[in-house]
Amino acid sequence: MVFTIVLSGYHPRCALDSTDGAEVRIDKIARMIGECDWGIHDLSRVEVERGALPRFNMPMELGLHLGARLLGEPRHRRKRALILDADRHRYDAALSDISGQDIESHDNDPDEAIRCVRDWLSDHRARDAPPLPGAGAMREDYQLFNAELATLLSPRRLDPGTLTHSDFVYAIHAWVQFRADRELIG
Repeated sequence: MVFTIVLSGYHPRCALDSTDGAEVRIDKIARMIGECDWGIHDLSRVEVERGALPRFNMPMELGLHLGARLLGEPRHRRKRALILDADRHRYDAALSDISGQDIESHDNDPDEAIRCVRDWLSDHRARDAPPLPGAGAMREDYQLFNAELATLLSPRRLDPGTLTHSDFVYAIHAWVQFRADRELIG
């Protein structure tokens, strides 16, 4: 999803953008939601492991987003959301208050997640903006990015398996620039 957002020309925001241990995480998340007009909320990771409680971070963040849209200043009423889950109707039994929302399903398939995010971003671009590459092209780009990531990061002495969120976003931007430079030369 992060790759698709960057490839589409946007800058993804998440709580991992800042790792200040003195900052209260919910304050940081609420501030980011307040600053952003668009939000992508993937509810598929609310899973229950045997003997444990599920993690409700994503539904809570979606609630903050929807609350800002419903009760916030006029600017916040323009907020748009893409709500994702592994199965479109999985939440009907557990969170019936969102049953009126349009929830997209990615079936826990990265290719479907790329399609969902790409199509949503494409649908909300300015009318005169050029179209985004298709989901198939973005899937191919993502596969190429993964194949070239280690080589791209080697001069920076970064390990693709241990990247922070900021390093990962940097790597995507660097790969997009590398690809653009390669196309100019080739």
